[in-house]
Amino acid sequence: MRNKIFALLMLALIFVTSAYAQDSAEPITASSTVNRFADGSVVENATSQLVRFDNGVTMTLSTNDLVPGDVYTVWWVIFNEPQNCTDNACGLDDLFVLDADGSIVRDEVGNRVMNPETLTAANVSIQHASGSVSESGELNVSASLGIGEAPGIIFGPGLLDPHKAEVHLVVRTHGPVVADAFDAQISTFGGGCDPIDTPPCDDVQFAMYLPVES
Repeated sequence: MRNKIFALLMLALIFVTSAYAQDSAEPITASSTVNRFADGSVVENATSQLVRFDNGVTMTLSTNDLVPGDVYTVWWVIFNEPQNCTDNACGLDDLFVLDADGSIVRDEVGNRVMNPETLTAANVSIQHASGSVSESGELNVSASLGIGEAPGIIFGPGLLDPHKAEVHLVVRTHGPVVADAFDAQISTFGGGCDPIDTPPCDDVQFAMYLPVES
């Protein structure tokens, strides 16, 4: 069943990205593991793929080990200038303020504190890719993003160069379906949460793609 689902995702991706393919003679495809934020472990039987065109990127992600019935979103986290990331490795310390033990600092209402200096240095963009309900603890999504497009953007300039950018896909939980907040749950960063970056909202899984050009 999982193979069939991923095959359908790939078929959908062909149609969604046809506009990109017309302008890019040699798309570059890469695969990545899907990992848990909690401990960095690999999610078994999860798959992710990123295709880079000259004018944009597309992705598919099929994962599991999620809470059945909960709402999940997937976010593009794009480091447009990854060479400026801290210690030459793009990660949490390029997005958030960390304390001495490496934990993310939170403000008085519980939201994580962004680090404007490192965000600017790496020219980071964070924007919505997809959202869905995990009916049986699984999530199967696909999305595309063109240069400069800004759907659901919460920070940054969007994708500037598909080949030079480091791209992370972040899976975020929004807890159980809330009927009068469902549209926000599947399309916004803090949908179903108040404040927006507090439980039940949390980043739970990720996939990473290093740049293909320096």
